[in-house]
Amino acid sequence: MAPASFTVPDRAALHADGTATALLTSAQATTSGLLFSLTLPASLPASPLAGRYFLVRCCEATAWALAHDWTFSLRRPLYVAGWRPAGDDARWLLASPALDDPGLGWLASRPLPTAVHLVGPLGNGFTLPPRSRHLAVVAVPERVALLLPLMHALLDRGGRVAISLLAQGPLAPDLRDLLPLAAEIQQISPGPSWPAQLRETLVWADSVAAALPASETPQLQRAVAAARLQIEPGLVQLLADVPLACGYGVCQCCLTPLANGRWSRACIHGPVFDLTSLAPPA
Repeated sequence: MAPASFTVPDRAALHADGTATALLTSAQATTSGLLFSLTLPASLPASPLAGRYFLVRCCEATAWALAHDWTFSLRRPLYVAGWRPAGDDARWLLASPALDDPGLGWLASRPLPTAVHLVGPLGNGFTLPPRSRHLAVVAVPERVALLLPLMHALLDRGGRVAISLLAQGPLAPDLRDLLPLAAEIQQISPGPSWPAQLRETLVWADSVAAALPASETPQLQRAVAAARLQIEPGLVQLLADVPLACGYGVCQCCLTPLANGRWSRACIHGPVFDLTSLAPPA
């Protein structure tokens, strides 16, 4: 018996079950992770963007393929890195720091253009206070693209953006081309001393957005507390570094410890959190 197949439209479309089909038009590996350009209907909600994500099917749309390797049946999270209207459609730039993920590798190798099935946008993203004018971005190179919509939003309102990148060696040309020209870029060497290098930037900022590996969260908390004497609610937002597998809080892969002793499902209540709501470093 031939394997059952799933019908995937050959054009961008929204479906009655809340899912969507997008047309993947480009895929590339960069210093800032994997970047995918997709076309979706313009009616799909597009605000706010930074920190929100889609769950994308990364396997052949057949029952045999889903059964052949169960890891491929898991959708992969792709974070929103950009959006612009294009007639009846919209062009989305989605990003992932997971360069070695086999599912995303499969997606990146597809003949273009190709249809992909996805769910989203999901989760709660970054927000900008109405009076914010100085945004400090703290990130590693492979995650900084996830904050691009926030940077452009502040620059569009006439604000200033300072990017602090935890990276060694010279800044890669493809990464520099990706970041806004108007942003000031500071490169910080990873290690125990990097929080001290952030002091001046953290004093200057009225909003801070961070996208760091989970192991660096305690350092960020200490850096903010040292620069500002205390971590004020609403000052720092952090994109949690957790697996996002189901998008509905069922699998509990994304459980994040909170300062009140409880746990939160980041796929629903995050993945962006106020730094004061997260458990302090042990």
